[in-house]
Amino acid sequence: MLKRDTLELQYKDAQWGLKNYNKGLKKMADLCSIEERLTSYVSRYSFATHALFKNIPLAAISAMLGHSKLFTTQIYLRSLPSNVLDEYRKQLNCI
Repeated sequence: MLKRDTLELQYKDAQWGLKNYNKGLKKMADLCSIEERLTSYVSRYSFATHALFKNIPLAAISAMLGHSKLFTTQIYLRSLPSNVLDEYRKQLNCI
């Protein structure tokens, strides 16, 4: 995708690719009657959250996302949905 010579042109190519990727996500959302605005960020965040719920190790999730630092992945997973936190609280009350 980034085959042009200068960094400026490579950056423009990357931006163009991201824009087209997000357009495709918008089309899929429309076809599936998804009201939320889908973006590359939303898809990556959703993947990371789903992988965490499947008990995939954080280091593996980080590698799959192409993060060079584990901290970046932790940022993605910093805020879990409130219903998940509620479920964890229930589990603590049962101990």
